[in-house]
Amino acid sequence: MKFSYEWIKELSGTTLSAEDASAVLTAKAFEVKESGPVLDIDILPNRPDAVSHLGVARELCALSGQRFAAPVYEYAVSERPDVEIEIRDAAACMRYSALIVRGVTVGPSPAWLRERLEACGLQSINNVVDVTNYVMLELGQPMHAFDRALIDRIVVRRAETGETLQALDEARTSYALDNSMLVIADGTRPLAIAGIKGGVGTGITDATTDVLLEAAAFGPESVRATSRALNLRTDASIRFGYGVDPNLTAPALVRAGELLAKAAGGTPDSSIIDVYPSPASDRVLSLDPEYVRALLGIAIPNAQIRSILESLSFEVTEHEGSMNVRVPTRRLDVVGQEDLVEEVGRVYGYDAIPAAAPVLPIYDQHSWVQEDTAVAWDEASFIRERAALVRLLAGAGYAEVYNYVFLSDELRTLLKLEHLHELAQPQSGEYRWLRSSLVPRLLVNARDNLRFAERVRLFETGHTFSRIGEGKEDVRVGIVLASRAGGDELFYELKGVVALLLERLGITGTYSDDAAPFPWDASAVHATLGGRQALVRADDDTVLGFIGAVHPRIASALKLKGYAAIAELDLRALVRFAQEEREFAPLPKYPSVVRDIALFVDQGVKIDDIIQTIHGADPSDLVDDVDVFDIFVPTGTEKLKAEGDTPEYGKSVAFHLVFRSDERTLTDAEVDAAEVVIKQALQEKLNARVR
Repeated sequence: MKFSYEWIKELSGTTLSAEDASAVLTAKAFEVKESGPVLDIDILPNRPDAVSHLGVARELCALSGQRFAAPVYEYAVSERPDVEIEIRDAAACMRYSALIVRGVTVGPSPAWLRERLEACGLQSINNVVDVTNYVMLELGQPMHAFDRALIDRIVVRRAETGETLQALDEARTSYALDNSMLVIADGTRPLAIAGIKGGVGTGITDATTDVLLEAAAFGPESVRATSRALNLRTDASIRFGYGVDPNLTAPALVRAGELLAKAAGGTPDSSIIDVYPSPASDRVLSLDPEYVRALLGIAIPNAQIRSILESLSFEVTEHEGSMNVRVPTRRLDVVGQEDLVEEVGRVYGYDAIPAAAPVLPIYDQHSWVQEDTAVAWDEASFIRERAALVRLLAGAGYAEVYNYVFLSDELRTLLKLEHLHELAQPQSGEYRWLRSSLVPRLLVNARDNLRFAERVRLFETGHTFSRIGEGKEDVRVGIVLASRAGGDELFYELKGVVALLLERLGITGTYSDDAAPFPWDASAVHATLGGRQALVRADDDTVLGFIGAVHPRIASALKLKGYAAIAELDLRALVRFAQEEREFAPLPKYPSVVRDIALFVDQGVKIDDIIQTIHGADPSDLVDDVDVFDIFVPTGTEKLKAEGDTPEYGKSVAFHLVFRSDERTLTDAEVDAAEVVIKQALQEKLNARVR
C-alpha cells in the first residue's frame, strides 16, 4: 500500500527521515518495498489496524521509542435520528453509523486534499468523495457518501436473487446480485453493495446540498466472498477484507464532518445516527512474564515488558507476578498470550536475542507415558531405524515426498475406500477424509511428476488412520516407481528395491505371497492389477507390506501418462524385525559344498514353494542356503520338454544348493544322499522334473 511520509510525520511528530523510518518498520513490523516521499509498505493481512496513515504513525512511534498522541474525536448519538437505519444481518454488519452534513457545495477539492490523495494513488473526484477517501487513508475506515435528498431510510440486508445494481463508476457497470451478498437498501431497492461499491441512484452530484455519510463495520468474510463473486475489488473491499475495528465508525464520521466543513463549506449535525446491536469491548489477557522469557529465550525484565506493551497502546496492570493486558478493539490480531509475546519480541528486536543451540528430545515426545524411559528408548530406536531406511531409499535413487494426511472424495470413490475417518469440518472436498494408506497420494505425486520426467521414483513415510475394529494409527513407508514407457518390468524392479531394502535392514527369510485374500489396505488392492500384486511376508507369516503394478484403469482415471508400480510397508513391523534379526553369528568352521539343481515345473509353481520343499525334505538339516540363479519361461509357441518325456512344463528353474554342517566336514556320500531325497520330494510334491 502507498503511504505519504509527510502525512505520517504530521500524525506521529517523528523526526526520522523516510529512509530511517523505512529501516525501523522493515526490521520490526512490515517490509517497506520503497522509501522516499511515498512509502510502499507490505501490510500483513493480520494487521488491519495498520492499513492507515494513523496506524503506521502509531507503529513507527512505538518502534522508535517516541511518544504517540492519538487524536480524540468526541461525538454524541442522536436520540431522534433524521434517517431510520435497520440492520437485518448483524453477523455481516456489526455496526452502521451515519452523519448528515448540510449545506455543502460540491466542487473540485482544494490542492492539499488532491495532492495527498494522488500521492497515495487515488484520483480526485470531487470534494465530498475525496473527503471520504481521505478519512479512509488517514484512519483506515472506508466510507460512502449518499445524497441525503434521495434517501428515505437505510436497510442493511441480503440481496434478493434477481436484483441488480448499477455501480457508481465510469462505466456504470450493472451487477447481478444474489442472496449471498449484503447490500445497503432503502425500502424497495439496493443502493450500494455493502463494503464494496455505491450505486448510481443515490450518488453525489453537483446538485447535492445535504450529504449522508456512511461508516460501517462489515464482516470481512461477507465482503471477501461478494468481491470474489462479482470480480469487483475496491480500496474499501480490501480494507474490509482485512477487518475493521467496529469502534472506528463514529470517530471517522466526526473527522469527515470536520473536513467537509473545511473543503465543502458544510455544517455537520451535532450528533450521529448509530445502530450498534452488540458493542465490542477491549479484551483483557493474562500474561506471565516468566512465559515471555522462556518463549523468547531472553532475560527481559518485567519493567521492559510493560514498557514495550504500553508503547504499543496496550494498558498493563501487574498483580501478584502476573500482568493483565487490555487489548484495544483495533488489534484484531491479538487474541492470546503468545500474540503478546510476539509483540514484545519484535519490538525488543529478534536480532538482539542471542543465538543458542536448541535443546531437542531425540524421541517423539508424544510417546512419553508416565516417564517410562523404556518407551522413550524404543521410540529413539524407531527414529534411528526410520532414518536408516530413508537413507537406503535415497541411495537407491528415490526422492522423499511429504503429503497431507487427507484424501478427496474423488480418490475415495476411485479406489473404493471404506472405513475412513471423515473430518467434521473439512476445508474443502480435497481434504475430507483421513487416509488409511499412503498409496492414493503417492499415485497423484507420480502423475504430477511424470509430466516433467521420463521416469519417477518417490517414497514417503507417514501416519495412516484406520477405522477397522477400534481404529488404529500406523506408520508406513510407501514407494512408487513410474515411467512413461514400460510394463511388467516396473513391478519386478520395485520388487527388487523392496528386497534390497529388507536385506540392508538385516531382515531375512521374507517371501512374496500372491494368494488371495490380501489382508492389506483396500486402496493398495484396488489400485493394482491382479496377477501383479503380492504381500510381503516374514518367515513367521507376519504381513510386512504389499507390492503391486498399478491397474491401467486407475492410471487412466488419474490421467497418469505411463505405467507405475506401488509398494507399501509397515514401518514399525520393519523396525521390529530388523532389531530381532540383528544377531551375531560366528563364521563357519567347516567348508560348504555347493550343488546345482535344475527343474522343469508348472507355470503356477512358486519359487518359494520349491525352496520350502527343499528345506522340508532335507533329512539331516544339511542345506544351509538355497539361491535361485536362473528362471526361463518360454514365449509364443515354445514348449518345455525333458528329453524323451511327454509332459510339457511352464518354466525352467535352476538353484544353487549350499550344504554345510556346524560339526564336521561333509563327505560326498552325505551330500549325494541328501540330494537324492530332495529331488525325490520335488518330483512327488510339485510334479517337478529334474533336468
